[in-house]
Amino acid sequence: MNKDKLMKILLDPETSDAEKDDAVIDLGSNFQDDETIDFLINVSNDTSYDKMITSSCGESIAHIWIHKQQIDYGKLLNLKRSSFSRSTLTNSGTAPRLV
Repeated sequence: MNKDKLMKILLDPETSDAEKDDAVIDLGSNFQDDETIDFLINVSNDTSYDKMITSSCGESIAHIWIHKQQIDYGKLLNLKRSSFSRSTLTNSGTAPRLV
């Protein structure tokens, strides 16, 4: 599936939480660019999303940073609590370089 379709799934209020969670995971697994990271940060900080989805955003962001071997600590600090926790737990044991 392409990135735009996955993003539309997340923005569609009629889409189930399970489908949204799958879209988050697919975004993190298949698209390692700044646009995807910024989109996931925005979703993770939107209080209208279920905690499962926001936590998955944190995991997907961490997956991208691990794949790229770099963490943007400025963006990391913009994550709300559940996403921040998931991204830092997922990154534990890795030593990506500071951006």
